[in-house]
Amino acid sequence: MSNQYIKTLSIQELFDADQYLIPVYQRNYAWEAKEINQLIQDIADYATHYPDTNYYIGTLVIYKRGNTSNTLYETIDGQQRLTTLNILLNVLKREFRDELKCLLHRKGLNLAFESRPLATETLQVIAADTDVVPFQESQSYAPVIRRAYTIAKTGLEKITRETEIGINDFYEYLMKRVFILRVGVPEDTNLNHYFEIMNNRGEQLEKHEILKARLLEKIQDDTEASIAFNKVWEACSDMERYVQYGFSPAQRDTLFVAKDWDTFQANSFEDLKSFLGNSGSGTGYITEDEAEFKSLSIDEIIAASPFQIGYIKEAGEAPERFTSVISFPNFLLHVLRLQTKQNVPLDDKRLLDTFDEYLKKDEEGPIAFVQKFGFNLLKVRYLFDKYILKREVLKEQERWSLKRLKWQQNNSASYVNSFGAEEAQEGENQSLIMMLAMFHVSAPTQVYKHWLNAALKFVFEQETVDSAAYLNYLENLARRYLFNRYLKAEPDDYYQIIFKNVVTPAKEELNEDRLNQGTAVENFIFNYLDYLLWKKKSEGYQKFEFSFSNSVEHYYPQNPLGNIDRLKEGLNEFGNLCLISSSKNSKLSNNLPAAKKDYYYKVGADSLKQQLMMKYVHWGTTEIRNHGSQMKQILFNELNNLN
Repeated sequence: MSNQYIKTLSIQELFDADQYLIPVYQRNYAWEAKEINQLIQDIADYATHYPDTNYYIGTLVIYKRGNTSNTLYETIDGQQRLTTLNILLNVLKREFRDELKCLLHRKGLNLAFESRPLATETLQVIAADTDVVPFQESQSYAPVIRRAYTIAKTGLEKITRETEIGINDFYEYLMKRVFILRVGVPEDTNLNHYFEIMNNRGEQLEKHEILKARLLEKIQDDTEASIAFNKVWEACSDMERYVQYGFSPAQRDTLFVAKDWDTFQANSFEDLKSFLGNSGSGTGYITEDEAEFKSLSIDEIIAASPFQIGYIKEAGEAPERFTSVISFPNFLLHVLRLQTKQNVPLDDKRLLDTFDEYLKKDEEGPIAFVQKFGFNLLKVRYLFDKYILKREVLKEQERWSLKRLKWQQNNSASYVNSFGAEEAQEGENQSLIMMLAMFHVSAPTQVYKHWLNAALKFVFEQETVDSAAYLNYLENLARRYLFNRYLKAEPDDYYQIIFKNVVTPAKEELNEDRLNQGTAVENFIFNYLDYLLWKKKSEGYQKFEFSFSNSVEHYYPQNPLGNIDRLKEGLNEFGNLCLISSSKNSKLSNNLPAAKKDYYYKVGADSLKQQLMMKYVHWGTTEIRNHGSQMKQILFNELNNLN
């Protein structure tokens, strides 16, 4: 085969033939939960919604080494995805073999690292044809690869619970319908130069930019509307700063009240046209009359920088210090769901198709749809900034925050708590932070952030947002998640819970065994329990903060080190489980509770439930069931508070 040959391979074909090598100049494998779960979710989405359509997973750029009979390809680009696929297939082969009708791939591993023997050996152990991964106590392993195995296993278990497809359908779609484009580079290529070019290549036009062009086309005959919509879109698209900073000071005074900047006072898109639809001097925008704007094509509008037809950043503006919990394309889908009140999928891969569907069927027509969306986009973004959790970096410290803009006398603004005392570290604002953070870390994948849509729906429908009412709404939503979604024998879906009236389940409709399923227990349940323990001021609550602890740990291990017998009863019960970070779990998974306790006392526990477990001197079946009974009682007491 020529190095210049371009070949489209199914995943089955990719793993049934050649061998690949990660060369010395490539970086370490680095994918964590976010990337691995997103890959699994993307495949599951296509398997569910487009089962007869091929899904192209990207490119694999390779260089053929030598002319030996055993073909070996040096991987220039795509190694993170290739390594993850190797791990994923071995998880499927071992952990789900009883559910798979047949194995569609023969090889257990077709990848090695040229200069990282630890990584290669870890992949080989994962690929061993054994019932459990044969990690040896005396051996060292690559922690990120070991961790990836656990993340992939948990992610696949979630797919079987949260989607309409089973693991066998997922596997068959992955092997037969998921394709990768393998591209060989010429033999005389300077690989170092090629690698440098690859890392500096330009970005393609993104889907949300194409969507912007399509929406502007609908209102292009109305110049003021086009200008206003464009300015709103540009201001809202930067999710890392408060939307007020997307406008000039003069426009802030108009949109958000002079000497305030925190009260949104537009009531319709007509108001936005009035406030933003012309570009007269003194607005902070480059002077540009309507004729000049009309002379721009739609492609030119979306290609133009904000400095050409939009906001001019003034000197001394506050630096960016916040990280959003979602991306802009995903935010657009949340706004669309609020506008239509329909079960809009929160999957930004389907962004263009989803908007096309609602544009076509809107009863008022496309122009009214776009104008209404433009107004809702700005209003919801304003509410998002003020009432939705963010990650804030301040004085080299990172933490969750819930803050609003406060205008200062020097024509600038500062950030203060959205509720209660402006700088308080406890009280109503902190309670909302904890509740919002609990939801957020329980659903790291954007397509599952239904809680965010619920929170936005609540603040979107209020004239004035009261902190007590907001917290009560979120706490009730959490109870609905627990009882109507995760413990109910016939679960309600998220859209029903948020947009429809669902009935409080009777105790006999709840399946308590779902708490005793080992690693299959939902992360949300552990996080919600930690929130309830935090409210009760359980031990360690003062320093507790929700984090992306996404690995369910068996406190008494499934496979103890040495010659220690496995626990005969209670191993997978709720009392023996807690949520910790994947890195800690992979490091200590086979240690006995006493050894884990010594380690966690030094580095800190990840959960409040875990801290209660560590208070026991001895840990066996009796303690597991005693602790589990206490924790379940805390959860089930919340059934009485449902409203």
